[in-house]
Amino acid sequence: MSIPVKELKNGFKLPVYGLGLWQIGGKREADTTNDVQSIAAIQKAISLGVTHFDTAEGYGAGHAEEILGKAIDDFDRSRFIITTKVAGIHQAYDNLLRSCEASLKRLDTDYIDLYLLHEYPPAGIDISSTMRAMERLMDEGIVKNIGVSNFTTQRLDEAQQHTKYMLVCNQVHYNLQFREIEDRGILRQAQEKDIMLVAWRPIQKGALPHSKLIDKLSVKYDKTPIQLAINWLIAQQNVVTIAKTNNAKHLEENIGALNWTMESEDVEELRREFPDQKFISDTFPLDY
Repeated sequence: MSIPVKELKNGFKLPVYGLGLWQIGGKREADTTNDVQSIAAIQKAISLGVTHFDTAEGYGAGHAEEILGKAIDDFDRSRFIITTKVAGIHQAYDNLLRSCEASLKRLDTDYIDLYLLHEYPPAGIDISSTMRAMERLMDEGIVKNIGVSNFTTQRLDEAQQHTKYMLVCNQVHYNLQFREIEDRGILRQAQEKDIMLVAWRPIQKGALPHSKLIDKLSVKYDKTPIQLAINWLIAQQNVVTIAKTNNAKHLEENIGALNWTMESEDVEELRREFPDQKFISDTFPLDY
């Protein structure tokens, strides 16, 4: 199956659906007990057309990166878009360069397609030095594109001021229920400034509220609520998504959200009428 790709005016491209690796290989500490199953899950995703994989140095203390490297070892590396992220505490200039080098080693690759700041640097780390390090990685060709994760509009603008390279994405918590991204102008910023918005937790771990509207649209489109939730996200300008699953049936259901189009009036009705909307993340509230 071919997964549709969105392209910015600046030429940056991402598939509308990618596989997130949070909790693959552990949470904050490495856990090797399910490595065989995790590698198989990534390779199953590849067989279904997934080419974008999102990880971070903080996922399983780097073990998620190691698992991904092993999973794609027998494939042509150029087929894949690998996103990884540097933790806030490692965003001082020298530390960031060391973190990138360590991620490359764990991934067993010589370049990173998309390198993100996992959060705004903490107190004591100047964003200008952080961006100088990111710029150096771009200058040297080690990183092909740079972006941010969990940034407000103000902080993205501030980071952009300190680099000649375009910040091509902002990765944020966004789904039918959690709307901080709309409420605080982050979606609008992405659309107006030619930035890809990458929505994580698109189905809220399968716990989105029940809705009669979703039931109605499920019948109309002959799709599951999960598929409607994912399709609603990618129906929007400049929005793509990543979702974590190591369950083959769930992955196949997620893929069923692609290659069909929800009518614009249904997209907007869901925006207005979906129940129990929240305007701050329950997982990573943005720091303003």
